[in-house]
Parts: sequence; C-alpha cells; structure tokens
Amino acid sequence: MSFDLRQLRALNAISKYGGFSSAAREINLTQPTLSTHIRNLEAQLGVRLFDRLGRNVILTPAGKVFADYARRITDLCDQSVQAVQAFLGEMKGEVILEASTVPGEYLLPRWLGSFTKMYPEIKITLTVSDSTTVKERVNLGEIPMGVTGSPAGHPLQTHLLCEDEIILVAPGELVQSSKAGTELDTADLSALPIIRREPGSGTQETVEKALKESGMDPDELNWIATLGSTQAIIEGVMAGLGSSFLSKRTVEKRLSSGELVRMNVMGLRIKRGFYIITHSARSISPITQELLNYLLVAGKD
Repeated sequence: MSFDLRQLRALNAISKYGGFSSAAREINLTQPTLSTHIRNLEAQLGVRLFDRLGRNVILTPAGKVFADYARRITDLCDQSVQAVQAFLGEMKGEVILEASTVPGEYLLPRWLGSFTKMYPEIKITLTVSDSTTVKERVNLGEIPMGVTGSPAGHPLQTHLLCEDEIILVAPGELVQSSKAGTELDTADLSALPIIRREPGSGTQETVEKALKESGMDPDELNWIATLGSTQAIIEGVMAGLGSSFLSKRTVEKRLSSGELVRMNVMGLRIKRGFYIITHSARSISPITQELLNYLLVAGKD
C-alpha cells in the first residue's frame, strides 16, 4: 500500500485546525480537493479517520493512530530536504516553536530577531502558552521544540537555556502601608495580598515548590486573584491589586524607575532556569537544530 504525501499533509492540517476550510487554506488547496484526499485515504485504509461533530472535525481512534505516523512521515520528508539544503550551504525553511509566557514574551523575540538576520530565509513561528502545554505538545510530537520555565522528565530532553530569579514585587503604596516595609517574615507574607499565575504556569509551580521547601504552605497565603499572563499580573500589581512573584527579567525596568518595589522574604530565595525541551526519541530538522544551538549560546550572554 502506498500513500500520496498530499493525502498525509491534508490529514495533518485537518487534525491541527479541526476543520476542512482552515486546513485547506493552510496547505493551499480547495476544500473539495482536500475532502477528496481524505476520502481516498480512508478508502485505502478501510477505516474512517475523522468524525464530524457540527462544525468541528476530530480524529477517530483509528485516525489518531494513523495521524501520529503521518506527522512523522511528513516531518522526515521536510527534514530530508532541509538536510540537503544544509549540505549545499543553504539554510531555509520553517521552524515551529512554542514557549511559556516569560521566555515567549520577554526573551525569545530579541534572540529570534538576531537569528533571522543571520538566516533570512528561515521562517519562525512562535506561539505562547503555559509550560505544561508546551511539554505536552513536544511529547506528542505536535511541535519539535519548546521553551519552558521548568525542566521536563523522560522521554523529553531538557537543555538549560538561561538562569532567572523569581522575586516578590509590589506597588509603592502597598509597601508603604505594610508595617514590615520591604523585609518580610513568613507572618508578613501570609497577610500580604498576592496575585498568582494560572495552573500549568512554570513560574507558579516554581514558587509553590520554593515555598514548601522553606517550610511555608502555599495554600495559606492570601491569593486574591489568578491571572493568566505575566503582563496581566504586572498591570494588576501596578494598579494596586496586590503583590506578586514575578521573573526579575520581566520587571527590571519598573524596579529601576521605582514603579515597583522588591520585597524580600526571610529565608526565601527563588532561583530557576528556562529550558529548551525536545523529545529524546524524535529527530529534529537541521534548521531546528541550528536554532537550538544558537539559543543555547545566546542564553549564556
């Protein structure tokens, strides 16, 4: 049994976008042509690959099994072309990258800008989510590489990109109203209103782990709000909603200007790293490897 690569790319696009019209636009086919590719593929396999649920299209159990192999096959085809281009001294193609909020919004854009100046024919697609989602997508083979605020376990491979510190910051008026000022003990911390990140955040995971290691119960803190991004939390702190644990890299300018104030908690110092995540059992393309190597060097500067 042989397959047409166009059939496999059609399958990949539909499973990615969850619909025929979006998938057709992605791979520059008409919707009838796309539907024909899927019908022919289903006829060859003798199984239904998709279920239509209203406007949504989802993989059947058999479709999920086949889609994993289809993605690997098309990835290998793309990698083979890139390998030949790299051999000939050409670096071009597309790299898909996903990152958690802090590296995705505050670190990677500058480094990716420098990389694309070196390799103008490499197109980079960067999406931002939380660390848990990034790891899941790398593990499933949906993306070749991710950047997170916490390390990953087997079968994922973790590369240290750079180091960071998480600090407690507050607006000036909150510090002035606190009897303890900027130097807190555990009782002071428990009374302080604190904005937290959403579940799945590498920052929140690191903070709660550090609190436990310092003998504090995270559940006993005064979490007054949960916000879904670093920028939203910064704006909340600036507006006087409360204090928050944030990456030092994201608030350095506001600390220097005096808009935010650092508060120190006795016995609590939170160091963490940002990590590049790949799958130990999955190969990555030459241009993805080139980007990985570049980022590891850039992160040490």
